[in-house]
Amino acid sequence: MKLTVCMITYNHENYISEAIQSVLNQHANFQVQLVIGEDCSKDNTRTICEDFVKRYPDKILLLPATSNLGMAKNFLRTLQVCDGDYIAFLEGDDYWTDNLKLQKQVNFLKTNPDYSLCFHNTQMKMDRDMEKKEWILHTSLEKDTFTTEDVLGPWFVPSCSCVFTNYPDFVLPAWFYNCKYGDLPFMLLLSLKGKFKYIDEVMSVYRLHDTGLSAVHKNYDKITVMIYIYESFNIHTNYKFQETIRQSIKYEIDRHIPKAEVKTLPVEQPTIFTRLYKKLKSIT
Repeated sequence: MKLTVCMITYNHENYISEAIQSVLNQHANFQVQLVIGEDCSKDNTRTICEDFVKRYPDKILLLPATSNLGMAKNFLRTLQVCDGDYIAFLEGDDYWTDNLKLQKQVNFLKTNPDYSLCFHNTQMKMDRDMEKKEWILHTSLEKDTFTTEDVLGPWFVPSCSCVFTNYPDFVLPAWFYNCKYGDLPFMLLLSLKGKFKYIDEVMSVYRLHDTGLSAVHKNYDKITVMIYIYESFNIHTNYKFQETIRQSIKYEIDRHIPKAEVKTLPVEQPTIFTRLYKKLKSIT
């Protein structure tokens, strides 16, 4: 049996060593291979990765890019190389803190085939210039089993905590390749294959920093990205989850639209997002 770790990285020279080492530290009764999609970093990320490959050639496969592909394309090309029976996500700026993490999650998935993914609690680490703090993501969750409707709600499944079954018949639809990032749409599609299991143990660290995704994709850009994902999934599932998706879009608009701009907008000239929000509100 084999598990493949899918790791994408770009300009992570301050973090990548810790991420890779946390994979190498795993104790498991199955083969663990690390596949690193290095996206032509401008810093020393690739050099650090190459050094690890020299020391662990039987455990690490490095996929260097000749030019910067962007997060989505880099994620897809790296994922396509992952051929394990199970796959785990870990980006180059996060890391695992429990050396038995993979073993625990695979043990569950192997004995519970009606579940497609297993995730766990994580420590959030804010590491931005103007803000430094740490906290545990979930102080409590009301349940430990989740379905598609749950995944359509507010974010609660950090990618660095995920291990999932690599289904041979799992094919990504065409619209997926236009998503700006892949973890949410991938999880939505995977939720159609089975339930998600939550383990209430902190086994990873999820970093938030100035060059991370959360700092880049925000406000209107974040809203348009989320609407595309939700509406594409809506069509993909033949509108089975339309009511939940409408509520999710309203949530994203309310959360990410710049509040200062909303207050100063003329009443007769609302943005497309405020018009969409009002339309959705009138429907439901």
